[in-house]
Amino acid sequence: MNGKDLLMGLGHVDEVYIQAAEEKTLRKPFGTALRRYGAMAACFAVLIVAATVFYTRSPVGPTPPGPVVEPPDISQPPEFAPEEVTVDMGQVYFNDAIGPQEDIWYDPDVYTITPLSGQAYADYYQRGLTPPWLPDGLSPAKWNDTAEQITAADGTVISDIANLGFYSGYYEDGTPELYENTNAVKGLSLSASRIGALPQWDYVLPEQERQTTDIDGIAVTLGVSICPCEPAGTVEVINAEWESGGLHFQLTAQQIERTDVVKTIASIIAGTADITIIN
Repeated sequence: MNGKDLLMGLGHVDEVYIQAAEEKTLRKPFGTALRRYGAMAACFAVLIVAATVFYTRSPVGPTPPGPVVEPPDISQPPEFAPEEVTVDMGQVYFNDAIGPQEDIWYDPDVYTITPLSGQAYADYYQRGLTPPWLPDGLSPAKWNDTAEQITAADGTVISDIANLGFYSGYYEDGTPELYENTNAVKGLSLSASRIGALPQWDYVLPEQERQTTDIDGIAVTLGVSICPCEPAGTVEVINAEWESGGLHFQLTAQQIERTDVVKTIASIIAGTADITIIN
Protein backbone atom coordinates (compact mmCIF):
# COMPACT_ATOMS: atom_id res chain seq x y z
CA MET A 1 0.00 0.00 0.00
CA ASN A 2 1.27 3.36 -0.98
CA GLY A 3 0.24 6.89 0.02
CA LYS A 4 -2.27 7.13 -2.79
CA ASP A 5 -4.05 3.96 -1.68
CA LEU A 6 -4.16 5.26 1.94
CA LEU A 7 -5.82 8.52 0.89
CA MET A 8 -8.38 6.65 -1.20
CA GLY A 9 -9.13 4.38 1.76
CA LEU A 10 -9.69 7.33 4.12
CA GLY A 11 -12.24 8.72 1.72
CA HIS A 12 -14.56 5.80 2.56
CA VAL A 13 -14.36 6.30 6.39
CA ASP A 14 -17.61 7.27 8.00
CA GLU A 15 -17.71 11.01 8.95
CA VAL A 16 -18.99 10.14 12.47
CA TYR A 17 -15.72 8.44 13.33
CA ILE A 18 -13.70 11.36 12.05
CA GLN A 19 -15.67 13.87 14.16
CA ALA A 20 -15.23 11.74 17.29
CA ALA A 21 -11.51 11.58 16.73
CA GLU A 22 -11.30 15.42 16.43
CA GLU A 23 -13.22 15.97 19.69
CA LYS A 24 -10.90 13.54 21.53
CA THR A 25 -7.88 15.44 20.33
CA LEU A 26 -9.25 18.85 21.49
CA ARG A 27 -10.29 17.60 24.94
CA LYS A 28 -6.87 17.13 26.57
CA PRO A 29 -6.87 16.51 30.35
CA PHE A 30 -6.80 19.66 32.58
CA GLY A 31 -3.93 18.25 34.62
CA THR A 32 -1.74 17.94 31.56
CA ALA A 33 -2.33 21.57 30.62
CA LEU A 34 -1.73 22.72 34.20
CA ARG A 35 1.58 20.87 34.39
CA ARG A 36 2.64 22.45 31.11
CA TYR A 37 1.84 26.00 32.26
CA GLY A 38 3.37 25.36 35.73
CA ALA A 39 6.60 24.25 34.13
CA MET A 40 6.62 27.35 31.99
CA ALA A 41 6.04 29.57 35.06
CA ALA A 42 8.86 27.83 36.96
CA CYS A 43 11.24 28.37 34.07
CA PHE A 44 10.22 32.02 33.90
CA ALA A 45 10.90 32.42 37.66
CA VAL A 46 14.33 30.85 37.27
CA LEU A 47 15.09 33.31 34.47
CA ILE A 48 14.05 36.25 36.68
CA VAL A 49 16.25 35.11 39.59
CA ALA A 50 19.19 34.49 37.28
CA ALA A 51 18.79 37.90 35.70
CA THR A 52 18.63 39.55 39.13
CA VAL A 53 21.81 37.81 40.33
CA PHE A 54 23.59 38.68 37.13
CA TYR A 55 22.50 42.33 37.42
CA THR A 56 23.67 42.74 41.02
CA ARG A 57 27.00 41.11 40.25
CA SER A 58 27.55 42.93 37.01
CA PRO A 59 30.37 45.53 37.17
CA VAL A 60 28.28 47.98 35.19
CA GLY A 61 25.32 47.85 37.55
CA PRO A 62 24.92 50.30 40.48
CA THR A 63 26.60 49.30 43.77
CA PRO A 64 24.41 49.97 46.81
CA PRO A 65 26.32 52.03 49.40
CA GLY A 66 27.38 50.17 52.52
CA PRO A 67 26.90 51.42 56.08
CA VAL A 68 29.11 54.34 57.15
CA VAL A 69 31.46 53.16 59.91
CA GLU A 70 32.81 55.97 62.07
CA PRO A 71 36.47 55.61 63.15
CA PRO A 72 37.03 55.10 66.87
CA ASP A 73 37.38 58.27 68.91
CA ILE A 74 40.95 58.38 70.24
CA SER A 75 41.03 62.08 71.05
CA GLN A 76 40.38 61.40 74.71
CA PRO A 77 42.40 58.77 76.57
CA PRO A 78 40.52 56.14 78.61
CA GLU A 79 39.82 56.96 82.21
CA PHE A 80 42.72 56.10 84.46
CA ALA A 81 42.38 55.47 88.15
CA PRO A 82 45.77 56.07 89.82
CA GLU A 83 46.82 53.54 92.40
CA GLU A 84 47.72 54.50 95.94
CA VAL A 85 51.24 55.89 96.19
CA THR A 86 53.45 55.23 99.22
CA VAL A 87 56.53 57.31 100.02
CA ASP A 88 59.06 56.23 102.62
CA MET A 89 60.51 59.31 104.31
CA GLY A 90 63.53 57.19 105.19
CA GLN A 91 64.34 57.17 101.44
CA VAL A 92 63.86 60.92 100.98
CA TYR A 93 67.06 62.98 100.74
CA PHE A 94 67.31 66.72 101.37
CA ASN A 95 70.33 68.45 99.86
CA ASP A 96 71.82 71.46 101.61
CA ALA A 97 70.78 74.55 99.71
CA ILE A 98 71.75 78.22 99.92
CA GLY A 99 68.61 79.78 98.48
CA PRO A 100 67.05 81.10 95.30
CA GLN A 101 68.85 83.34 92.86
CA GLU A 102 67.40 86.70 91.95
CA ASP A 103 64.49 86.72 89.51
CA ILE A 104 65.10 87.92 85.96
CA TRP A 105 63.18 91.02 84.87
CA TYR A 106 62.12 91.34 81.23
CA ASP A 107 61.75 94.81 79.73
CA PRO A 108 58.30 95.05 78.06
CA ASP A 109 59.78 97.44 75.48
CA VAL A 110 62.11 94.68 74.32
CA TYR A 111 60.06 91.52 74.88
CA THR A 112 56.48 90.62 74.04
CA ILE A 113 54.52 89.60 77.13
CA THR A 114 51.40 87.54 76.44
CA PRO A 115 49.00 86.79 79.33
CA LEU A 116 47.63 83.25 79.50
CA SER A 117 44.34 82.50 81.22
CA GLY A 118 41.18 80.49 80.72
CA GLN A 119 41.24 78.16 77.71
CA ALA A 120 44.58 79.53 76.47
CA TYR A 121 46.12 78.60 79.83
CA ALA A 122 44.59 75.11 79.75
CA ASP A 123 45.66 74.51 76.14
CA TYR A 124 49.25 75.58 76.78
CA TYR A 125 49.95 73.55 79.92
CA GLN A 126 47.59 70.69 78.93
CA ARG A 127 46.84 69.73 82.52
CA GLY A 128 45.58 71.12 85.77
CA LEU A 129 48.40 72.45 87.93
CA THR A 130 46.67 72.59 91.32
CA PRO A 131 48.04 69.81 93.57
CA PRO A 132 45.42 67.09 94.26
CA TRP A 133 46.50 67.16 97.92
CA LEU A 134 47.44 70.17 100.03
CA PRO A 135 48.22 70.63 103.73
CA ASP A 136 45.29 71.69 105.87
CA GLY A 137 44.75 75.41 106.27
CA LEU A 138 46.12 76.49 102.89
CA SER A 139 43.99 78.24 100.27
CA PRO A 140 44.76 79.18 96.65
CA ALA A 141 46.00 82.63 95.69
CA LYS A 142 43.86 84.82 93.46
CA TRP A 143 46.53 84.85 90.73
CA ASN A 144 46.38 81.09 90.24
CA ASP A 145 45.51 79.68 86.81
CA THR A 146 47.15 82.60 85.04
CA ALA A 147 50.60 82.94 83.50
CA GLU A 148 52.74 85.06 81.20
CA GLN A 149 54.47 83.94 78.04
CA ILE A 150 57.49 86.08 77.19
CA THR A 151 58.75 86.12 73.60
CA ALA A 152 61.96 87.62 72.21
CA ALA A 153 62.10 89.74 69.06
CA ASP A 154 62.93 86.68 66.92
CA GLY A 155 59.80 84.86 68.12
CA THR A 156 61.56 82.56 70.59
CA VAL A 157 59.67 81.85 73.81
CA ILE A 158 62.12 82.52 76.63
CA SER A 159 59.78 82.31 79.61
CA ASP A 160 56.46 80.57 80.20
CA ILE A 161 56.22 80.22 83.96
CA ALA A 162 52.91 79.60 85.66
CA ASN A 163 53.09 80.59 89.34
CA LEU A 164 50.58 79.20 91.81
CA GLY A 165 50.40 80.04 95.51
CA PHE A 166 48.76 78.27 98.44
CA TYR A 167 49.07 80.08 101.76
CA SER A 168 47.45 80.25 105.17
CA GLY A 169 46.20 83.82 104.67
CA TYR A 170 46.30 86.90 102.44
CA TYR A 171 46.20 90.66 102.76
CA GLU A 172 43.56 92.74 100.99
CA ASP A 173 45.82 93.23 97.98
CA GLY A 174 46.16 89.43 97.59
CA THR A 175 49.75 89.08 98.83
CA PRO A 176 50.46 86.23 101.29
CA GLU A 177 50.11 87.12 104.94
CA LEU A 178 53.19 87.17 107.18
CA TYR A 179 53.15 85.49 110.58
CA GLU A 180 53.90 87.95 113.37
CA ASN A 181 56.13 85.62 115.32
CA THR A 182 58.27 84.65 112.32
CA ASN A 183 57.74 87.52 109.86
CA ALA A 184 57.44 84.86 107.17
CA VAL A 185 54.63 83.36 105.12
CA LYS A 186 53.21 79.92 105.81
CA GLY A 187 52.49 77.96 102.69
CA LEU A 188 53.98 76.96 99.39
CA SER A 189 54.42 78.21 95.84
CA LEU A 190 54.44 76.06 92.72
CA SER A 191 55.99 77.02 89.38
CA ALA A 192 55.59 75.13 86.11
CA SER A 193 57.17 75.62 82.68
CA ARG A 194 57.11 73.75 79.40
CA ILE A 195 60.51 75.03 78.29
CA GLY A 196 62.19 74.58 81.69
CA ALA A 197 62.96 78.26 82.32
CA LEU A 198 62.48 78.21 86.09
CA PRO A 199 64.13 80.28 88.83
CA GLN A 200 67.50 78.88 89.82
CA TRP A 201 68.43 77.69 93.29
CA ASP A 202 71.94 77.58 94.68
CA TYR A 203 73.07 74.40 96.44
CA VAL A 204 76.11 73.67 98.55
CA LEU A 205 77.13 70.74 96.36
CA PRO A 206 77.46 70.93 92.55
CA GLU A 207 74.69 69.39 90.47
CA GLN A 208 76.52 66.13 89.73
CA GLU A 209 76.93 65.46 93.47
CA ARG A 210 73.37 66.16 94.57
CA GLN A 211 71.18 63.24 95.49
CA THR A 212 67.69 62.77 94.13
CA THR A 213 64.63 61.09 95.63
CA ASP A 214 62.49 58.63 93.67
CA ILE A 215 58.83 59.57 94.06
CA ASP A 216 56.53 57.34 92.02
CA GLY A 217 59.26 56.80 89.41
CA ILE A 218 60.26 60.47 89.10
CA ALA A 219 63.64 61.79 90.25
CA VAL A 220 63.06 64.78 92.54
CA THR A 221 65.83 67.06 93.77
CA LEU A 222 64.97 68.32 97.25
CA GLY A 223 66.88 71.08 99.02
CA VAL A 224 66.59 72.73 102.40
CA SER A 225 67.93 76.13 103.40
CA ILE A 226 67.65 78.32 106.47
CA CYS A 227 66.17 81.78 105.96
CA PRO A 228 66.91 84.46 108.58
CA CYS A 229 63.73 86.10 109.86
CA GLU A 230 62.99 88.63 112.56
CA PRO A 231 62.19 88.33 115.41
CA ALA A 232 62.18 84.50 115.45
CA GLY A 233 65.62 84.22 113.96
CA THR A 234 65.31 81.57 111.21
CA VAL A 235 62.76 79.68 109.12
CA GLU A 236 63.34 76.46 107.18
CA VAL A 237 62.70 76.75 103.44
CA ILE A 238 62.25 73.60 101.36
CA ASN A 239 62.76 73.59 97.60
CA ALA A 240 61.97 70.78 95.15
CA GLU A 241 62.63 70.43 91.41
CA TRP A 242 61.50 67.71 89.00
CA GLU A 243 60.21 67.03 85.52
CA SER A 244 57.11 64.99 84.68
CA GLY A 245 54.33 64.92 82.11
CA GLY A 246 56.20 67.24 79.73
CA LEU A 247 56.50 70.02 82.33
CA HIS A 248 59.26 71.28 84.60
CA PHE A 249 58.17 71.92 88.19
CA GLN A 250 59.58 73.81 91.14
CA LEU A 251 57.98 73.93 94.58
CA THR A 252 59.04 76.13 97.50
CA ALA A 253 57.57 75.79 100.99
CA GLN A 254 57.95 77.76 104.20
CA GLN A 255 56.83 76.73 107.68
CA ILE A 256 55.39 73.48 106.27
CA GLU A 257 56.29 70.05 107.67
CA ARG A 258 58.63 68.03 105.49
CA THR A 259 56.19 65.13 105.29
CA ASP A 260 53.46 67.49 104.03
CA VAL A 261 55.80 68.94 101.40
CA VAL A 262 56.70 65.46 100.13
CA LYS A 263 53.05 64.39 100.13
CA THR A 264 52.10 67.47 98.08
CA ILE A 265 54.85 66.72 95.55
CA ALA A 266 53.79 63.07 95.32
CA SER A 267 50.18 64.09 94.64
CA ILE A 268 51.28 66.31 91.74
CA ILE A 269 53.42 63.58 90.22
CA ALA A 270 50.91 60.75 90.68
CA GLY A 271 47.82 62.85 89.96
CA THR A 272 46.00 61.62 93.06
CA ALA A 273 45.39 62.69 96.64
CA ASP A 274 45.69 59.07 97.79
CA ILE A 275 49.23 59.34 99.14
CA THR A 276 50.61 57.41 102.11
CA ILE A 277 53.72 58.64 103.96
CA ILE A 278 55.57 56.18 106.17
CA ASN A 279 58.47 56.60 108.62
